[in-house]
Amino acid sequence: MVMIQSSTTATAIFIATIFISSLVTNSAFAQAQSMNQSMNNASDSANQAAQNVGQSANKTGEAIQGNASQIGSNISEGVKNLGENITEGAKGLAETLGKGLQDLAK
Repeated sequence: MVMIQSSTTATAIFIATIFISSLVTNSAFAQAQSMNQSMNNASDSANQAAQNVGQSANKTGEAIQGNASQIGSNISEGVKNLGENITEGAKGLAETLGKGLQDLAK
């Protein structure tokens, strides 16, 4: 009778150990899965932030490029106007000198 009782107790302890081990294992797997999901979410957030920074930098670069192009155009127009003014001034000076010389020749 002692032998049966001892065997039953050992079996109960063995079954309880297996049951507890499976609970601990399942809990560990659940925590690992949750942690993995959290890491994936963090990674996705970081990737999204990097994409947003890249898009923002592209827009800033395009705006700078557009402004530089406009500045270049304005400088070209200013130089063109300055050249026209110098040419007109030189023409006026040549006419004045020509008339002055004609007057001297009379």
